[in-house]
Amino acid sequence: MKLKKLLNQLNVFLHADEQLQQDKDEALAKVLKKLKKKEMKLQEAVYLLPDGDERKFLEQELKIVHSQRKKGIGLLSEMRGRTAEK
Repeated sequence: MKLKKLLNQLNVFLHADEQLQQDKDEALAKVLKKLKKKEMKLQEAVYLLPDGDERKFLEQELKIVHSQRKKGIGLLSEMRGRTAEK
């Protein structure tokens, strides 16, 4: 193999962790976008429904989605903060 090709392969091996971290970052960002859309739809549904069992169920689901989204945002900002320090 030529030197340039060997150096490119070495570069791929050395930066594999960074690529994996970037892939995780992108996947988490996609999931967070989907959760945001779901949260907005649930908020609208809760707003439109009168008081009742179905509304209570949707409010509970909304709380769950909101808390999971909050955790995801924290994780994403932590991941991005660590990569910025390197």
